[in-house]
Amino acid sequence: MAGFTASQVDGDSYAGYHKPGLQGGVYITTPINTAFGARLEIRYAARGALHAASKDNTGYYRLGLHYIDIPVSATLVVKHFGWIEAGLIPGYLFAAGGSDADGKLPDDYLIDFHKFDLGTLLGVHFRLTEKMSLHVRFAYSLLSVRDLDVAGSYYSWFGKLFGHSHGDFNNYLSTGLCFQLK
Repeated sequence: MAGFTASQVDGDSYAGYHKPGLQGGVYITTPINTAFGARLEIRYAARGALHAASKDNTGYYRLGLHYIDIPVSATLVVKHFGWIEAGLIPGYLFAAGGSDADGKLPDDYLIDFHKFDLGTLLGVHFRLTEKMSLHVRFAYSLLSVRDLDVAGSYYSWFGKLFGHSHGDFNNYLSTGLCFQLK
């Protein structure tokens, strides 16, 4: 599978899925019965945040977080359409970087990010052919990826639903093409 991500970090002072990224990996699926199945992936996924400068705002901020994820999901087949899925995404942060208006983000800023992330996954797969599908997914961290408390922090409706009021949380949308070999 291969595709794109659009992400933000809930808990920073910026909002919006402005940080584009790539995702790609391999997966296996197995049917449990005619309606339910299970899916396991190993993938690379880029996440982070982006606040671009404009004529109204001279501030600039870009954060890149690079993860190896192992999503595990349960699937529900929707006949003649595809399937919907829900699951968990354990992930390992193997690289972080970024910049702001002053240049490269300092290492002591980036070291605060936790190496382990655990997120939720909700998605829809649209069957294109017998072997190919298009997925659209929403993912959100259950655990904070950094324990900073920033003045003016932004938390999405999903973060507020889980009672998040401090720390940073990955929040991203993804889309991609999946090709099944067998």
